[in-house]
Amino acid sequence: MTPDRKTVVDLLAKIISFRTISAESNLPLLDWIEDVARPYGVTARRFPDPTGRKASLLLTLGPEVPGGVLFSGHTDVVPCEGQSWSGDPWLARVENGRLIGRGASDMQGFIACCLAALPTIAAKTLTKPVHFAFSYDEEVGCTGVWDMAEWIGKSHMRPRLAVIGEPTEMHVANAHKGGLIGWCKVKGLPGHSSQPDKYVNAVMIAAEVVAEINRIRDDMRDGPRYAAATPPWSTIQVNQIRGGLHGNIVAEDCEFFWEMRITPGSPPDSDLAVLERMKAFAATLEPAMKKISPEAGITFITQARIPPLNPVSDAALLREMLDLTGTQQPLTKSGGTEAGIFTVQGIPSLVIGPGDNTQPHQPDEYVEVAMLHRCTDFLDRLTDSCTG
Repeated sequence: MTPDRKTVVDLLAKIISFRTISAESNLPLLDWIEDVARPYGVTARRFPDPTGRKASLLLTLGPEVPGGVLFSGHTDVVPCEGQSWSGDPWLARVENGRLIGRGASDMQGFIACCLAALPTIAAKTLTKPVHFAFSYDEEVGCTGVWDMAEWIGKSHMRPRLAVIGEPTEMHVANAHKGGLIGWCKVKGLPGHSSQPDKYVNAVMIAAEVVAEINRIRDDMRDGPRYAAATPPWSTIQVNQIRGGLHGNIVAEDCEFFWEMRITPGSPPDSDLAVLERMKAFAATLEPAMKKISPEAGITFITQARIPPLNPVSDAALLREMLDLTGTQQPLTKSGGTEAGIFTVQGIPSLVIGPGDNTQPHQPDEYVEVAMLHRCTDFLDRLTDSCTG
């Protein structure tokens, strides 16, 4: 029995139609996924967010024992506003062998492959479980998967492998950088710009903190390196800044968004050490600010932390995945994924999925239909390891 090649296209078109951008609920999609999976005897567990509007979903086939495999994908997608699509991004269409729609590559195509392979997997005599883990809020910092990943890692059925289906064109990625992202908010004291010494200029203070971040950036070039990463060193930068009301008013508020990307193999918590350096520098600026206004100050807010994915230490496991995908060497992804989160729970993780890594977040995002079929076949063959 092999997966139905037409089914995966229909499933993906349906998934795309749910419009699961990160700001909206994914519960209607999860309800539909459970309806699709229920006839095959899955056990379903949900991990809701604090609002009850979103959840992660874990589906399990087979006996609840250790040593199975887990397939993981995020249900949320980025918005389409401001992009020039040639058609409705939520109404999938196939043109020239490509299925076009928001999330086709990142990464609802993989979820469709999981559901397409489900009947074939369920028909096997499983001695180890097969898990499907579908998360929320990956696109805003991988914040939604943590509870589910921690539960799986501590459970009596921790898998031998997690496959995160981010787009790799079905190559095996065994490493990627981690990330730490957040905001710096500066509170000043406003007043007429003709008397700057009487007030606290939040924009000018923020500029001093950004200058320190530039010095940290330069120091990172001399830090730990991972040759396969691009660039091979850790990075830090400021990508968004806003503040001030008018050209002749000393700015009361300024905030900027900062991001770090930490190389695989870096010392544990090296990202937090960089954050502490930023905070320590900011603390040297605050006495002069508070001398003018006790309410003035600098606050750092961490939005998300994504651990780096370090290469798997099990050479036989890596060789197994390379053979199953028909590839020769593992690659390193430039962006972070949920793989690092599963890894810190003690679950060896790799990134393998359909789609071209240039497609996520782009107008007319697409995935090759042939790549969906290739992925579905891969899931079928990998789960044979759960029958012995």
